[in-house]
Amino acid sequence: MEMNEIFENVCVIIENSTGKPKDSIKMEDTLFEELGVDSIDLVDILFELETLYGVELKVSDIEQRIRVELGDVPYEIDGIITSEGLEAIRKHMTEVDPASIKEGLTVNRLIQLFSVHSLCKIVQYRISNLE
Repeated sequence: MEMNEIFENVCVIIENSTGKPKDSIKMEDTLFEELGVDSIDLVDILFELETLYGVELKVSDIEQRIRVELGDVPYEIDGIITSEGLEAIRKHMTEVDPASIKEGLTVNRLIQLFSVHSLCKIVQYRISNLE
């Protein structure tokens, strides 16, 4: 499925959940900081996307793929992402400003870096695994 089509659907769903006009939403907008999505909104957005596309979506998909890729190398220690984990995040989350992915990044802070593009990529990844 084309990223542009996913983006359009994500914008409509974000507008319905948050009231933010879909035409003002940009691919690079961060969900939490720039769009003001809260955890309840995120649950609603994920549910609506799951219903629309018939897939199960988890924000932790990226983290799970990285953990598998790293194998025995730790992804995080005491909630702080390791340098190997950071490198893998940079590889998989190319839409995020690399300057934000730096030493000391915590697992909890990582979700704050998620953008509309990140969400679209998760949807696209799940859809491609159905085919």
